[in-house]
Amino acid sequence: MRFLDLIRAIALGILTPLLEKNVVKTLGVDVPLVFSMSRVIVLGFAVAMLHQIWYAGIAGWPDATLAISIVLALPILAALERVKPSEAVAFAKTLVNRFGLGDVRQMASVYGGETREPSKFDDHRADE
Repeated sequence: MRFLDLIRAIALGILTPLLEKNVVKTLGVDVPLVFSMSRVIVLGFAVAMLHQIWYAGIAGWPDATLAISIVLALPILAALERVKPSEAVAFAKTLVNRFGLGDVRQMASVYGGETREPSKFDDHRADE
């Protein structure tokens, strides 16, 4: 019985960061655990970004900015829950207006190297 209690404690310790912390969101549901979708989505992005960095590296400021924003996503989401909708929209507009600024160098792909065959959908003309 102690082994099962140990496994249960470890599983709850792993799942706790993914659970919904807002009591209002959990009141209407009659289940013992409610997962926070924003936390699950942030975890998915973090895993994908870690995979990309692990295999291809960071290729400039856009990649570094994305990695930093994933780290800051949960505190920002918590702060945005407490502000007025108009302030949240203004904040999102400020962030989106910054996209596309800065130089970018080419980076390696996680999904293949230079020896890969070209795609059958590529028309082999220089992109303009």
